[in-house]
Amino acid sequence: MMNYNPILIIIVLVAAVIFYRQIISMFQPIRGKGTRIMITLFLLTPGWALIMNPNAEVTPTEVAIALLLGCILSIPLILTTGYERRKDGKIYVKKSLAFVILFVLIFATRWTIRGIIDMDSDSRMLLFFIAACGYLIPWKISSYCKFRKVYISNRV
Repeated sequence: MMNYNPILIIIVLVAAVIFYRQIISMFQPIRGKGTRIMITLFLLTPGWALIMNPNAEVTPTEVAIALLLGCILSIPLILTTGYERRKDGKIYVKKSLAFVILFVLIFATRWTIRGIIDMDSDSRMLLFFIAACGYLIPWKISSYCKFRKVYISNRV
């Protein structure tokens, strides 16, 4: 039987919550002024404990590569996420099958690479957390800016 690290379980749950909220937003209007878009970044908070883990031994080069990879992965998410004001005057996430496929592919790729990288689990988890921050933070900031643009224009 496989032994799963509790942080790994938290990461999977965070990804599931972010995916779920994004899909729901395609069918239910976003309430408020868009601050809830940014609040999902607080789901990353438990992962910051990985940075303080003394067992994780990574080089600055490995950190930079993980961050760069994360930023590259944010680009398709940013491009496939948009907002629109519908007939009811409320703002929704634009329906995008491409986004759904990309999000699942990114998660599956990360899960597959996790088993390939040959390093201790603490270091690997730290690098994957850094990569996740590298794509989630720019994507959510971009999403918030896109939402605010729609929110401010043509207020009903």
